[in-house]
Amino acid sequence: MHRLGCALLPLVLFSCAHAGQIYNAQKIADLFYKLNGDAKNPHKKINHTKGFCALGVFIPDEKASARLDIPLLDKASIPTEVRYSLSGGNLHASDKSKGRGMALRMGKDDWVMVMTNAPINFAKNPEEFGRYLEIRIPKNGHVDQEKIKRTTQEVASFRNFAHYMQGVGVTDSVAHTRYYSTHTFYFKDKQTQRFLPARFSFVPVAGVHDLTHAELKRTGNDFLERDFKDRVAKAPIVYNMVLELANKNDPTNDTTKLWHGKHEEIKVGQLRVQTYKGHGCNGEVFMPSMLPSGVEPPKDPLFELRNEVYSITFSKRQ
Repeated sequence: MHRLGCALLPLVLFSCAHAGQIYNAQKIADLFYKLNGDAKNPHKKINHTKGFCALGVFIPDEKASARLDIPLLDKASIPTEVRYSLSGGNLHASDKSKGRGMALRMGKDDWVMVMTNAPINFAKNPEEFGRYLEIRIPKNGHVDQEKIKRTTQEVASFRNFAHYMQGVGVTDSVAHTRYYSTHTFYFKDKQTQRFLPARFSFVPVAGVHDLTHAELKRTGNDFLERDFKDRVAKAPIVYNMVLELANKNDPTNDTTKLWHGKHEEIKVGQLRVQTYKGHGCNGEVFMPSMLPSGVEPPKDPLFELRNEVYSITFSKRQ
């Protein structure tokens, strides 16, 4: 493809920083299958493979309902399906992995959220996303660790994410893990009718607790699901959903950048996870493009790409 033509294509689908290389949704999906797929099981889930399911209820905050023009928040409570997961394609991954995920489905696809335990992403556009996956794909059964190290230092997004994750601990429970939207969404203000850019997170009411080095050594590889079942048998696991409104100079279309300084916050409501539901939801798809009236999608180059990749990989699991 001629490079001038590349410049005219939507960033959400393509990037031409590498001449001749097009990272669209199909290409990204293919890379995921090369990295995490299984020729003997073509229907395998290829990311966030290990996980379990739960049910809960979301209780909107009255102050948020008064501030935000989101009719869904006028409800007294919203039934919510929850899936907890680990990043990667290994069904038997260790729960000591730092990469955690939480997906939510409020009501009947009234609002779907897909979050991780990191407030930033490793890539800011499709080209970086594709490169990140490609350098991890084994060649002749061998992963080139030196190339991964070298490329991580060369690409600022990779380098910044690796540095951030070095400081992330391994939490002892999903009840003690904070989950982030990473993307910036837009929330309608009731008074001004303007859409306010904000990132959101689910903050555990019990606090964030990391395992110590000594605890990591004596803890097995499968503790999150067991811990969850023990906890909800006694009381719900509770998170506050908090919006962090963007300041004037915050990057809202780059998921690799942290926001710094003080920000206005809005407590949207409280999620109470009450019931363990096994693994039935592991084959489902949680599409973050499912948004309620009053919430608009992110404008960064990766959000729509993620939704397209989810659609492709979900269809292959059928």
